[in-house]
Amino acid sequence: MQPKALEINEPVLLSLVDAVTAWQGALDQILSTSGLTYPKWLLLRAIRLDEFRRGHPCEGTIFLDVPQTERLLRELHAENWLEFAADGTPQLMPAASVRLERAAQAVGALRSVSVCHLSSAERAALGSLLKRMTTTLVDHAARHSRHAAWEQHDLSLVVPDEVSRAARHAMAA
Repeated sequence: MQPKALEINEPVLLSLVDAVTAWQGALDQILSTSGLTYPKWLLLRAIRLDEFRRGHPCEGTIFLDVPQTERLLRELHAENWLEFAADGTPQLMPAASVRLERAAQAVGALRSVSVCHLSSAERAALGSLLKRMTTTLVDHAARHSRHAAWEQHDLSLVVPDEVSRAARHAMAA
């Protein structure tokens, strides 16, 4: 039996969203105190764990494409987090390793005090909210692509993906 979907203003959803927001704020504060942003943190962590290859995207918790990683590498180098080997491979500077370890300890402490087990009702509520958010994003992306096609060619005919092949052929005729 599917649990009833909760509305966005339900107390359990509001408290879970508040908790996640507070956790994100605490993480941002920890990282900014260390002089980092979340993308910089992820890139430094990938470099430290030897999971990053220059010229390739950094596929961690969030996707960092090549131009973004190159910009972050330049910024981290200017901020004395990184140095580059003769072949261009990024390496943590010795003093930065200590700073990064302290930041990792703080993030670990934050995780240890914020980890809890969610009840089945809480998991269902979060799952329902995420599904609704995903549906909204998919709908928005479809509207955006239709609008972009229309802007590109104002006389173009934009056909929704759900329309059958026969209907598309009839519209084209």
